[in-house]
Amino acid sequence: MLEKIANKLLPIATKLSQQRHLSAVKDSFIISMPLVMGASLFVLLNALGTNFFNTDMFSGIATVVNQGTLGVLSILIAFTTANNLADYYLRVKPELANSGFTKIHAGGLAVALMFMLMPVTQSVVVEGLKDPAIISGMFAQELTSSSGLIYSLLTALIGTEIFVRFASIQCLRIKMPENVPPAIEKSFNALIPELITITIFAIVVFGLDQIWGVTVPDLIAAMISKPLSNFVLSSPGLIFLQFISDLLWVFGIHGSSILSPIRSAPMLDALTQNIAASGAGNSIPNIVTEPFMNMYGLIGGGGCILALVIAIFIVSKRKDHKTVAKLGLVPSLFNISEPIMFGLPVVMNPIFMIPAILVPSINLVIAYILTNMNLVGKVVAQVPWITPPGFYAFFATGGDFMAAFLSLALLALDVMIYIPFVKVSNKVDENMLSENQE
Repeated sequence: MLEKIANKLLPIATKLSQQRHLSAVKDSFIISMPLVMGASLFVLLNALGTNFFNTDMFSGIATVVNQGTLGVLSILIAFTTANNLADYYLRVKPELANSGFTKIHAGGLAVALMFMLMPVTQSVVVEGLKDPAIISGMFAQELTSSSGLIYSLLTALIGTEIFVRFASIQCLRIKMPENVPPAIEKSFNALIPELITITIFAIVVFGLDQIWGVTVPDLIAAMISKPLSNFVLSSPGLIFLQFISDLLWVFGIHGSSILSPIRSAPMLDALTQNIAASGAGNSIPNIVTEPFMNMYGLIGGGGCILALVIAIFIVSKRKDHKTVAKLGLVPSLFNISEPIMFGLPVVMNPIFMIPAILVPSINLVIAYILTNMNLVGKVVAQVPWITPPGFYAFFATGGDFMAAFLSLALLALDVMIYIPFVKVSNKVDENMLSENQE
């Protein structure tokens, strides 16, 4: 049934793979793959050293690497996405060549717009002070890192679309003398379209602050986070949160980071209650905790990516996918999904997006039902997130073999679900190759 569904999606997937916005974002993530994989390697080394070998020798190095890679990932994505989208318009509209609309201008504009959305006043905790201190003139790294990808994508796509439309208007171009170098002429031609685009974004940001007293990050957090807060520890809330998290993930937005403010506190409280009950010899009260979501809904990282890696090894005919799968195998064994998410990619991939969204929720439904029936143990311990599948469930449930078996059984089920989509990916590759030959 899954294969039939996947085959029906083939024509749609082919069209979507050529859609300009999706292609721009997908290619942008591919460009960022070396930085993401480098950061993932040091995150893994640091986590292994800290949790299993009781050493923090990699901590300082991992911090430095993270600052220059994942710490600025949103800036890179903003520039490259706008650059890729501008490249599309320059190919389909040759008349833009003398308009001042260039890939470099579009990329630089996207970065500028992204920083315009970010507040420069931050509340920070200072050692020795009881109350948080307010600091001005500072951008928060959480908005320039992978957690801020939503802002970089908004500015790159919307900003470039506005820019190209005004750049197409001839009366907005500044005529220069014939002896002026082309680079200078293009910069002057881009001046008014860029200025109009900046003004539009500035009015929106300023208006939100002056009329409603909110920033763009506040608005996005309110639209995504607050409506979900009442569902955190319920079974519908569990599935809904996981679905939203994975839906954001496949669009390149770190869903876990966005949803963390609303689910961390109640889930930590639920875990604390379970630990206390276990220590007192009482029945365990809560099913939904953060380790529960991790050990069943994040097998190999976001989207249960380990299953996709295994499915690629089993049925994929694409050399590029197998190469990326080999590189991402070890990180995914330790629940680090970024190399596959951004390197394959799964993000903005019309084929792999579907199982990446659905598979974790399917796992959690099955796990919740079986746990509620007392067939598998409930969570009684916090476990390092990099613990491999099976072992994670075993330790989190205090040594319950059924929980470990369930985790591995769900991994096998996930592989079966991913396989038809990997086959469709093979067919897309064959179709595109055939079209190129024709």
